[in-house]
Amino acid sequence: MVLVRCIPLSPAVGAEVLDFDITHAVPESDQAELRRQFTKHHLLLVRGQELTQDDHDRFVGYFGPVQENRGGDRAGYVTNRGDDPRSLFPEMRPLIWHNDGAYGPHPGIATSLWAVEVDPSAAPTLFANVAEIVERLPAALRERAESLRVLNVRDTEFNRTYERVPLEELLSSNDPDRYVTFEHPVFFEPPHLEGRAVIASEQMTAAVVDLPPEESDAFLSELYAYMYARDNVYEHRWKQGDVVIWDNIALHHSRPGETGTESRHLRRQCIDGWYTPEGDLLDWSLTRRTLRTPSER
Repeated sequence: MVLVRCIPLSPAVGAEVLDFDITHAVPESDQAELRRQFTKHHLLLVRGQELTQDDHDRFVGYFGPVQENRGGDRAGYVTNRGDDPRSLFPEMRPLIWHNDGAYGPHPGIATSLWAVEVDPSAAPTLFANVAEIVERLPAALRERAESLRVLNVRDTEFNRTYERVPLEELLSSNDPDRYVTFEHPVFFEPPHLEGRAVIASEQMTAAVVDLPPEESDAFLSELYAYMYARDNVYEHRWKQGDVVIWDNIALHHSRPGETGTESRHLRRQCIDGWYTPEGDLLDWSLTRRTLRTPSER
């Protein structure tokens, strides 16, 4: 008997899983239903959880193999505790729209955040549905996007969450190891979903390949206006004990401002693959597992 029950969070994206206790393991049938709801809604929220780290890992592991980072840990933290050595982002500036790992061939399939300690007024996280928007784009814009590719970039020296890397900076750099880049078609094919999603984003995309700069910027601006329109976005305001897991390819996410001083301590976990409806493993290692940091060069 499947016990997973969900209600939509917004017309754009997301569902809340009702009466679900992450501290207890669930049978494979419920795990499969969680994955089905995930692929349908692209984001699942479970509220009011009092967890251990093992509980969080087990829940995320229902969707795919839990990622281990280079240090052998199974998580990092998105936190404004400035002295926390586990912080993934020491400078908590605004975070413009993106999906993680789009600067390489394999953007991550799913990311989860658990609100270990949050103030009710802490900065929210926003999610835009860049999968369903593909078929809702104006026909002329969608037709043009079909033939275009974008150059996505990561600056390994600075955590530039608040701006994209300017193309002229990338082209004029004399440090071949500083920037990690990858070209993708505008419409990316997720390995675990039917259909496509837009992989161009405000933070990651430096330019449209083979277009003059002004034409590139105009195309991206028009595309972003549809992708990040208010009616295509779900805003999640964090509460203590929230656990969110979202599709990192079907959704882009952002944080609209600096985190401030209100407590915002979120445990972050990712997966390195996906369990298919047949129970098979689709291997899909995250791009960032192979990214060299400045200290490793």
